[in-house]
This record gives sequence, C-alpha cells and structure tokens, in this order.
Amino acid sequence: MQNPYTNQTTTEKGFWHLFFSTFEKAGLLCLFFALVYFSLYLALTQGRMRLVGNFASSPNSQIASGVQNALPAGSGNVPGTTLPLENAVTADLTKMPQGNEEIAAYFSSAINKAKAEASSVTLLQKKGTNYNGVVDAGNNFLLSSLAKSLMGSFLKDETPNTVYSTRGEIADNFIPRGTQSVLTANDIAEASCTEENGYYILKVKVKPDNNPAAGHGSGAVGSVITTDEITSAVNGRINFDNLLCQYDGASAQIKVEKATGHLTEISSSLPMYLHLTALGLECRIGLQFDETWTVAW
Repeated sequence: MQNPYTNQTTTEKGFWHLFFSTFEKAGLLCLFFALVYFSLYLALTQGRMRLVGNFASSPNSQIASGVQNALPAGSGNVPGTTLPLENAVTADLTKMPQGNEEIAAYFSSAINKAKAEASSVTLLQKKGTNYNGVVDAGNNFLLSSLAKSLMGSFLKDETPNTVYSTRGEIADNFIPRGTQSVLTANDIAEASCTEENGYYILKVKVKPDNNPAAGHGSGAVGSVITTDEITSAVNGRINFDNLLCQYDGASAQIKVEKATGHLTEISSSLPMYLHLTALGLECRIGLQFDETWTVAW
C-alpha cells in the first residue's frame, strides 16, 4: 500500500523541478535575445558614428562642381559649419553677362565671391518702412497691438557705416544674411546689365514669391525675414498661425569692377506683406526693407 504522503512529496518535487527548469530556459532565452539586441545596437551606433565622422571630415563632398571657395568654419546658420553652396554657379566675372541665365549666375557669383574673399563690407544704410501704408488688423485692439509690435521690431534703421571685417561677420551680415545667393533665371522678372566707366551695373527684379528660403528667390537678392524671427518678435504674447511672408517683387543692383570681377556696391529693396491669423481674424502688414553696402578688397 502506497504512502499518500510519499506520493505528495514526489509530486511536489516534480512540480518544482519542472518550474525551475522552465524558468531557467526562459531566462537563458531572454539573455540570448538581450545579447543579440545589444550587439545590433552597437553595430548601428558605430555605423552611424562612422557616417557622421566621414561627413564631418568632408562636409563639401556633395557640393556642385565648379565652386571653389567655401566659406570658413564659424559662419552661417549653424555655428562651426560652412555655408551651403548647393546649386551655386561660378561665373566669369570679367565677362559681361547676356540674358537672364547668365545674369543670374553672375549676380550670385559676385555676391558669393565677396562673402568668401572680400577684406571687409560696410553697411551704409538699412531702413525699414511700412510698405504701401498697409496695416490691416480687423479693428481688433489685440491684433492692432501685435501689428505695432511687429512693425517696431522690424522697421528699425541700423547704425550707418557699420564695418564687418571677419569672415564670420561678413557671412552672417552681408546680403543674403547667413547664407549664399542662389539666384536662377526662373526667379527673374526683369534684369539688365550695362557697362559704365569700367564697371558692370546689374539690375535684377525677381518674381513675387511666398515664404522664400534664405538664398533663394527674393532671398537671393536680399536678406529675408524668417518665420522664427517673427515668432521671436511676438514672444508668446498672442497665438497665431497661417503665417505668410508674401514678397512683392524684390530688387537689387550691384556694381562690379570689370577688370577684377570684384563687387564694390550693392543695394537691395524687399517689399512684402506679412499675413497671419490670430483670434480668428486675418492680419496684414506691409513691410519694406532697403539696404546699401560697399565692399573693400
């Protein structure tokens, strides 16, 4: 006759043996997957680091051919990096350009050469005005206050005869501010080039555009304001959306010495309408920015 207590002990031993055996297998399996995951993570991380390292060692490897002068580290939109030269074209600045395509290439090349090589640039005048007198705030007190605040932030005259002489200062302040000019024939509405007393005089007017990127369209002939600058000027005092910078035919004139291809003067005019929506109402403000610079070599 079997002892029931003996059978119970044997059953309990079998249960605990099965429990620990299963637990041990599960633990080993989890450890295996953890090691696999960790190995993959290290491989991906090291691969990403190698990719970043390779790019950092050759930041201009994908820049368009023909562009020889990259701006130095410490200038541009991102501290410690060179300015982007995408789609930039190097034109013969001693040769008079003909047609919109050549004028666009010449215009950008003259400006970009000054950014890279000029010994100094001088801001003679920087002026902001209320374009066409437009201030439409829907008769709302808060929107009117916002409009006045924005105008106060942007319609300010800079100190005249301000000289910038380091590569970083020139890159960050000279037209177009913080980047290079990439003007194309498709951007141009009107353009001309004449020769006067050993200088080429180029006049360019671009087509109206909305929210142009710095260095492109209206942003190729002058320094456009950005949505970040507008947001900073508002400083959280009111929520707004549908922000639109509608440029209404930016224009510029440059003077280039024929013998050397050196840009000596540039003036730009950027008229625009700033649109935004706040408190369920539309707000429209006319702004115009005019700048005049000289360049020394």
